[in-house]
Formats: sequence, C-alpha cells, structure tokens
Amino acid sequence: MNGVRRPRFLGGVWLVALFLGLTPWTAAQTMELTLWRIPTANSLPYGIALAPDGKVYFTEFAGNKVGQLDPGTSEIRERTVGAGPGGLFMNEEGGLFVALAQDNAIQFLLFTGGTASWPLPTPGAWPEVLVPSSGPGKVNLWLNERLGRKIARFSPTAIYVTLPLIHTPSTPVAPEKSMVEPVVQQVTPLVYPGNPLLPPPIALFPVTTFGPFTEWSSLASDRYVERVAAAPDGRVWFSQGEAPLCRLDPDTNTVLYYGLPAGSAALAVAVDATGHVWFSDTGRAALGRLDPTTGDLTLWLIPGGQQPFALALTPVGEIWFTDREGDLVGLFRPHTGEFFLYPLPSGSHPLFLALGQDGAVWFTAERGNYVGRLAGPPLGTPPRPLPPESFVVTGYAVSQSRNTAKLTISYTYDGSAGVPIWLGVEVLREGQVLSRFSAAPAVIEATGSGKASLLLTYQGTGHQSSDALRILVLFALEGPGTVVKEIVFRATWIP
Repeated sequence: MNGVRRPRFLGGVWLVALFLGLTPWTAAQTMELTLWRIPTANSLPYGIALAPDGKVYFTEFAGNKVGQLDPGTSEIRERTVGAGPGGLFMNEEGGLFVALAQDNAIQFLLFTGGTASWPLPTPGAWPEVLVPSSGPGKVNLWLNERLGRKIARFSPTAIYVTLPLIHTPSTPVAPEKSMVEPVVQQVTPLVYPGNPLLPPPIALFPVTTFGPFTEWSSLASDRYVERVAAAPDGRVWFSQGEAPLCRLDPDTNTVLYYGLPAGSAALAVAVDATGHVWFSDTGRAALGRLDPTTGDLTLWLIPGGQQPFALALTPVGEIWFTDREGDLVGLFRPHTGEFFLYPLPSGSHPLFLALGQDGAVWFTAERGNYVGRLAGPPLGTPPRPLPPESFVVTGYAVSQSRNTAKLTISYTYDGSAGVPIWLGVEVLREGQVLSRFSAAPAVIEATGSGKASLLLTYQGTGHQSSDALRILVLFALEGPGTVVKEIVFRATWIP
C-alpha cells in the first residue's frame, strides 16, 4: 500500500499543518507580508473567509460592501450589501452569510447572484460573528447579539434567493510586499489552579424561538456578549468581558460559569480539539486557556501586547492571533511559551484572521484599509523519504457516531526517517478524497511499537457517505505524505 502523495487539506481546515509551528520552517524565520489596498476608502474591513478556489472574501463595515480578492490576478471586486456587514461565513456551495450589525439582520448572497435576508427578532441586537455548527437547519450558525445580550442560533430550513446576475467590475490593485522578521520571546505562564471537586455555578437561561432564530438571554444584563465558539460536543462557549466565561448547553438551556482572574477581560474565544477553551484577555493583553474539567486557568502575557482581538487555532495546538492596537499578527506555541510577533505598518489595526490551505495567514486591517497575507518561503530542502517497511500498521480500530469517528492505529516504526513524524487520515468514497472532514495529526516522537489516535470530524451540513480511510505518514508542511494503509470503512456521516 505504500505510495507517495501530496497531503490533502480538508474543507479549509488543515490536515497536515497543522504543521504550523512544528516544522523548523514556520514562524522561526522571516515571512512575506503582502497587502492589497481596498478600493473603497475608509471601508473598515472586518470579517474574512477563504474560498476553495483561492479567492478571499471580506466585509467592509463602513463601506456596506462585501469584497472579493483574487490573489492570483490582484483584482478586487466589491458588491453592496446591507448596513454594517461584519461577521462572514461561506458554505459548501460558495454562498456567503453576512451579519449586518446596523440592519440587525443576517443576509445571504451569491456574490454574482441573488440574496435573502432574515431580520433578528430582538431589536437593536447588533449581530457580530457567525460560527458554523451542526443543527436542524439548512445551515446552522451561532452568533452573538452583542447589544442584545443574547446568544442565538440561526437555522433556516430553506434558503430562497432571487436570481439576478450581478456584474461586479474588477479593480486592479498593486500588491505591496515586504519581508517581516518576527520578534521572538518566551514567557512564563501565570497559573490559576481550579478546584475539580467544586463544580462551576449553573443557571437556566430564558430561551425563545422566532422563525429561524433561537435566542438565549444572558443573565448578565450589564455585559455585552462579545464572542461565541462552538465546541465539538455541541455546546457553545461565549465571552462577556470581565464576566465569567460561559458554556451554554442548548439541549438543556443551562449555562456553566467559569470565573476569570481579577483584571482579566475575555474577548475572542475558541475551543480546541481537546476541549480546552482559549481566549484573548484584553484586560491584561494576554492569551488564556481554561481546562473545563479541572477549572485550571493559565495566562500568557503577550510581550508588548495591547488588545488581542481574534484567534485562529491549528489542530496541533498552536494559536495565531491579531493584536488590534498593537498592530501585529502573532503565533503562540503553548508547549514552549514562545511568542512570534510579526509587526504590521503603523495604524493597521488588524481584526479577524483565517488560515489558508497553503499555510498562509490572512487578515483584515480595519484602519489600514487592506487585506493582508503572511506567508512563509518554500522549504529549501526536500522532506525525509520513508524507506519501505520502516513504518508498518499492525492493527487498527475505528468507532464512528454521527459526525465523529475515532481511529486508533497500532504501529511499529524503526526511526529510519527520523522523528518526529505525524500520522494523518483522509476520508474516501470511490477512491476520491472527500472534503469537509478534519483531523488533527497524531505526532510520533519515538521509535518502536506504539499506538496513535486520530479524532475525525465531519463539518458538512448534509449527510455524507464514505467507503474507506487512508492513513498517511507526514513529514513537513509542503512535503509529500506517504500512504501506509487504506482501510475499508463504509459509513454515513450525519451533522
């Protein structure tokens, strides 16, 4: 079964690098910064989404537009939408969902076609970010109603759009390129032990449903609901500044409260594959991690940080982030406590970011009025080859339920290609790799016999069937992966 193939990237979420931060290439050396200035002046770019064809979509909050950047041709197209577009999500068919803060609505559009719109039931709610999840609708998005002090789920059963053909003329934009050296600094974490024997406070949230919206009202009526994040277990985390981090169980309408240290204020929030909750702390200019099982909370102060605004997690446990007031994009490695800080032009004010399939980091710059990309140079040496029979799969077990599967692999490895190496997995149907699946690579750091586990998640919105799994040994971000085993595995995946 051995064969060499390029690593696949599944559904916009990296399968391989996910190597970001694990290979000698990433973040430890200069990266290329490219800026594309937006044609509409003072547009206040905000949300960002990456399409499978390489195009980049972004919202213009003050311009009341959605923009499309083609990095290959350096052309930008802009289309008018409702007032105050912020959060942005792209579905599998290329449709765009936009949170309209000032119009108090969710708008759907095909960039060259029709639109649909749904007003929020709470007046003046100020919807801000859109987070995909599983659920009962044609699409299922969680959102924060910032001024409405609510958490909402948007789950329309159908989406009907008008069918005009919209022509959006392109504007050539000259890319501005420069090389950026990182500021590298290691910090000592601040640890706040929890008490696993003392359960967190719990409350019952009022819930109402109106049309495609289900809303849960926060009991902290004096606090804005800042951000939301969907966890793998179906629960939803949200932040409210200096108030505790909260976990909503939509099945029971109950919320657990996890207090923050004095002086902390949570803004961005994200949940990793292990269930740990990451957040940006604007009170201390730090990154924080909460272990919900033990209640342990750890803070890493960002050197020279001012306002950490948004987070993007890699499945190997590293964090890219923006610092809005600090004019930087950074990478943090929790296992070493190292920050790699990439300074941007003064006055950029970076906001949201997205991680590309090629390892690039894309972001919007609110005051700089540009879309930016940080990209590393290609690897200068080829990856290590995998000698025949040096890695042997001696056994495996697969268990699957709805949209998740656990793959446990028994193996022997003689170390002839060096360590560490990683195991990845692809999902197949009739020999074709399926999209909308993600799995954090399993790292192997020692030779001999061992076991490795991969948690595979289907992130699509409709049912999907598969007939096989392919196990690969991986070496580097841009290097090929070697197929070491193909497993017959017939399954139906349900969101």
